[in-house]
Amino acid sequence: MKRIISLVLMAGMGLMYAHAQAKPAWVDGPSAVYPDRLYVSAVGSGRDRRGAETGALAALTAYFRQSVTSVITINDTERQVNGRSNTESLMSQSIEAAAALDTLMGAEIKNAWNDTRNKNWYAVAVMEKAKCGGLYAGELDKTITEIKALADVTGGVSFETITRCRKAQDILEKAGVYAQILAMLDGPDRQAELSRLGTAVTAALAEAKAIPVDVRVTGDTNGRIRTAFAGAFIAEGFKTGNRNSRFALEVSVSFVPAPRTAYYNTRYTVEAVLKDTRTGTELFSYSAADRESHPGTQGEADNRALAGAERKITEEFPAVVREYLNSH
Repeated sequence: MKRIISLVLMAGMGLMYAHAQAKPAWVDGPSAVYPDRLYVSAVGSGRDRRGAETGALAALTAYFRQSVTSVITINDTERQVNGRSNTESLMSQSIEAAAALDTLMGAEIKNAWNDTRNKNWYAVAVMEKAKCGGLYAGELDKTITEIKALADVTGGVSFETITRCRKAQDILEKAGVYAQILAMLDGPDRQAELSRLGTAVTAALAEAKAIPVDVRVTGDTNGRIRTAFAGAFIAEGFKTGNRNSRFALEVSVSFVPAPRTAYYNTRYTVEAVLKDTRTGTELFSYSAADRESHPGTQGEADNRALAGAERKITEEFPAVVREYLNSH
């Protein structure tokens, strides 16, 4: 009797062991359980369940990352005008694309299996095309609405318009990723819509950058100080020299002999304010002051002071302009 019970128990344990080791069909081919016409799926493995699930989600992300092409909406010239180097531009683009791919909307772990014989775990990550396509379509619609609001110039253009349009161009990269993922989920192709939107944003940016900035300098005897200030605006794509411009940089510069020591000394002072002449609003200001010396004559000290002021403006003022544009 004991022998019979023992054999029955052993047989039962054998069935349990066989059941525990049964490999699900999705491990070798997830589409066998989650058909491609309805799902996008990927399998991951790891030494524990958490590692397997993380690997499955990473494999699903990799599938989209390999297929989603890079979406470039700002050409290199415009990126350089933005004050960013080409390397920084590519990094920004990668960040935008990665942000849209880091968390796949609607992705979920559907199943996991512990391969006790090989001490390994498997998990399958799945995106249901119909459900996830709806999520991406909704997110794309919201992003497009945001882009249109940023690039809206129906009320006129200003310095802020440039910053908003540049932000809209950056967001277009994310929208392009959403559109391509949507297409991979068998959703509608909306790339043509984004292309038209990109053209509209570029046109709005061009309109904003046509704003002339008048650089008005008092105390500048030979135009070198004006040229230094104007160069910062020209580097950002603005035009300068229009006396009737709505925006004017009002600059005062002075060169004053300082008490003589072993050298002749000249102190320079520069004060600049960018104004909206229509409203009288001061948009930002800049100032610089220092002293230059020369052992020979006061005139040479004056020349050194002029060169020093010019150099300081050339080195510092472009960053002031960029900081203002990027903060509005």
